[in-house]
Amino acid sequence: MNRNTHGEERRKVEEAMRSEQMDRMDRIVRWSVAFVGQLRSLVKLRHNE
Repeated sequence: MNRNTHGEERRKVEEAMRSEQMDRMDRIVRWSVAFVGQLRSLVKLRHNE
């Protein structure tokens, strides 16, 4: 029974780490999309002048 408890704890830790990594990736993707959007709007402004 002790092994099963340890396995369950390990699984929970792995899930938490995956969730944290996905949150980090989500933030990176959102930031990148916003950054590219800003660059595109700047290029449009420069092109219209």
